[in-house]
Amino acid sequence: MSERKRDGAGAGSVIEWTPNSPPGGTPPRLALRSKLPRGTLHAVFGVVLPVAVLVIELVTGICAEALFDPIPTWGHVALVALVPAVNLAGIYFVRRAERAAVASPRWLALLFGCGLAVSAFYALLFLPLMPLAAVAILFYGLGLLPMAPLAGFVSMVILRRMIVRRSKATDTRMALGAGVVAGTLLLIALDLPPALTRLGLDWAASADTRQREQGLSLIRSFGDRDHLLRVAYDVDRRPGGPLTLLMGLGSSDLVNGQMRIAGGSSDAAREVFFRAYGTPFNAEPAPRARRGSVFWNPAFDGDHGGPIVGQRIAGLDLVGSRLDGSVAGDDAVAYFEWTIEFRNQTALDREARLALALPPGGVVSRATLWINGEEREAAFGGRGQTRAAYESVAVAQRRDPLLVTTKGADRVLAQAFPVPRDGGTIKFKLGITAPLELAGDDTASVVLPAILERNFDIGADFRHAVWVESPSPFVDPSAGFAATVITSDRFRLQSEIADTTLTGKRPSIEVRRDPAVVRKIAPRDGGAAIEQRIVQRMGPDADALMLVIDGSIATGTHRSALLSVLDAIPVGRIVGLAIASATPVEIDLKPWDEDQRARFENALRSHDFVGGQDNAPALGEAIGRLEHARDGVVFWVHGPQPIAFTDGSARLEQLMGRIERMPRLLMYEVAAGPNEVLPDAPWAWRAQSVPATGNVARDLEGTIRRVLGGDARFDIVRRPVGTDTSASGIGSAHISRLWAQAAVLDLMARNGERGRVRATALATENQLVTPVSGAVVLETKAQYDAHQLKPVAQGTVPTVPEPHEWVLIILASLMIGHALWRQRVAVERRR
Repeated sequence: MSERKRDGAGAGSVIEWTPNSPPGGTPPRLALRSKLPRGTLHAVFGVVLPVAVLVIELVTGICAEALFDPIPTWGHVALVALVPAVNLAGIYFVRRAERAAVASPRWLALLFGCGLAVSAFYALLFLPLMPLAAVAILFYGLGLLPMAPLAGFVSMVILRRMIVRRSKATDTRMALGAGVVAGTLLLIALDLPPALTRLGLDWAASADTRQREQGLSLIRSFGDRDHLLRVAYDVDRRPGGPLTLLMGLGSSDLVNGQMRIAGGSSDAAREVFFRAYGTPFNAEPAPRARRGSVFWNPAFDGDHGGPIVGQRIAGLDLVGSRLDGSVAGDDAVAYFEWTIEFRNQTALDREARLALALPPGGVVSRATLWINGEEREAAFGGRGQTRAAYESVAVAQRRDPLLVTTKGADRVLAQAFPVPRDGGTIKFKLGITAPLELAGDDTASVVLPAILERNFDIGADFRHAVWVESPSPFVDPSAGFAATVITSDRFRLQSEIADTTLTGKRPSIEVRRDPAVVRKIAPRDGGAAIEQRIVQRMGPDADALMLVIDGSIATGTHRSALLSVLDAIPVGRIVGLAIASATPVEIDLKPWDEDQRARFENALRSHDFVGGQDNAPALGEAIGRLEHARDGVVFWVHGPQPIAFTDGSARLEQLMGRIERMPRLLMYEVAAGPNEVLPDAPWAWRAQSVPATGNVARDLEGTIRRVLGGDARFDIVRRPVGTDTSASGIGSAHISRLWAQAAVLDLMARNGERGRVRATALATENQLVTPVSGAVVLETKAQYDAHQLKPVAQGTVPTVPEPHEWVLIILASLMIGHALWRQRVAVERRR
């Protein structure tokens, strides 16, 4: 029994008396207990405080933002949550042991060992902050947060001792030790991939080839792809876990609380990401913040206003896309207008950026932007002039400009700002003029433009609305297209196309053409008319060909298609091979026979297509081998090339500055993506892209047969012809635009920088986006005047449907004018 007494023990204390003590034995046992219920302090510091700190970090990410991320994965969250859970179990067991003698289970000792390892590890990490935390407690309650791991550890140690004292004699030391080992191994296992990724990133950014390959191998084998992606997006500069932090503490990788990225910037991480996985970093959606800050999203766009597409922006979405086109088989031209609209759900104004693949030989000939609900035409000018105007308005004044510039052969970069915050939208239109590919004497085709690279998201269920018309029938429309006959000279195709289909398969539109029509005349205002002739040629297109194969993983998935190309090479043709990789594969130019075929086949079958490879050295090697060939062709088959590697690019530029004769360069993409390998230089502007229709084997074989075979082929030749505008041969105005584009490239190729002024004037006059010119839409006349630009007059640009309806309009105008003239002559005669 016990009695409550007021004595020297103090008010409110409890004195326990055991009446069964033997007479003359020890005096009654007095036990002094606190007013607080047993286990309260352990519950507060061992359970409540750790749980509160874990929840605060999950919600706010305060430690991840200021120091390092202690819980970078849900595995880390589970391990940290184990500490208060074990303390709670220990409190329960102690209370149970006070009521009855029970044996301590080994599973509890195992959990205690695991919890001790975890809490001790985190306590050591936060130990340097304890002095600051002690001071902060006096002013801010947040000073308790860094003490949570230590409090959890101390509570666990005391509870463990209490359990040992109160339970039946059971040896659980081995289970406790096993738990400590298990907890330590779990911590290391969870943080090992990002730690190895950091190490591999540092090695892979090395200038030493051997160390770089070791780093890439380490990342491919043991690295954390998600972690490297975060570093590439520059949203993971803080250490990503305890082990990573400890590695950083012992090196120069930790600078001002942030992990130093190998190479000094996220650009190095983007390069390593491509080298390791063969995928451009921005082909992946923008990663959300770690679980340590679930309400935070990356807000900074480091690529804003620059000449690259850069990172994806979470919350910036494509919400509207319509592609209207007109294809004229007899004129051998097509014209598309692509209207694109974006919505921005973030709290900041954003810039939308995208790289478009044009139809081969295509050129942007119109650009408009909707400002305050009104469609405004672009001004065309020098490339530097238009970019300076855009950067001045978009970056400095943050107003409403659109800029369109070239991004390599048959590619353009479009960027518009701002897409207003909190649900705002922006809409612009690009007009694209393209030649048709003459597959035979009575058919012609063109592939649709596509988005190759973007900094916005496209929903999985999003569809591009496509509407194409032609004055002649379509040939076997692709699946998904609905063909309609409007009149005897008007045909229509419609479809809703997923972006993956538009980008991956590049649908082709094929139309009938009259084989008797081989000449067209396109009049030009204030200049010589342009004659277009279709010329049939026989025999091979080249006397030697170097096949350059990208050694990246994207190309390796088409190994069987590459092997099938060997069947298309005619016997006796001079052919060589180069495979771009860290260890280049080269086969000399030799006549095609069984031995040469065996060399090619062995090289393609045995090569390890891995990661992303630098293609510049292999291209340079192939171009150099064909320097003295009369009609040499380099056929480059490649995947995405998002990086211009410094070493390879420098060697390629040096070669092109010294070479005497430049062979023709044909390019074929096995997978859509950016191409940064070819520089912004005159020699690279003449590169020609081969239409990619989604069937790699068929596309490659057709190209080889056209280049090396003896089959008939059709070339289109355009030239000025004075003022010959006979009505019987009047063609589309877009013929003159295609001539002007070729003339611009020819001026730069022959005269280099000396021809830039003339080339820029010609491109501006014909309203074209070329390597020396761009298009920009500004908001006010004052902005145009400040940069000496003049927008295209409203209503003077041909729009869809074009070109065939414009031919009819011109003919109708001539007929009406002739009729009015005859009527006037008749009236005068009557007088």
